[in-house]
Amino acid sequence: MVSHDIHETTSIADKLYVIADGKVIGEGSPETLRNDGSELIRQFMHGSPDGPVPFHYPADDFLYDVLGDSAG
Repeated sequence: MVSHDIHETTSIADKLYVIADGKVIGEGSPETLRNDGSELIRQFMHGSPDGPVPFHYPADDFLYDVLGDSAG
């Protein structure tokens, strides 16, 4: 199974593999991976927005999304 749903996957799997850039970068039990020293694995396992993989995409201001032209 391939999944990005960490909560569900860790609740049913005995062993996990973490793949990045086409390579296996970590493997082990959910507990082992939760405590892994790799910042990349830790960011993925804990769903952290900050870490080696940036999740800050350019986007319109939230107020503009909600209020449209009257936000300015």
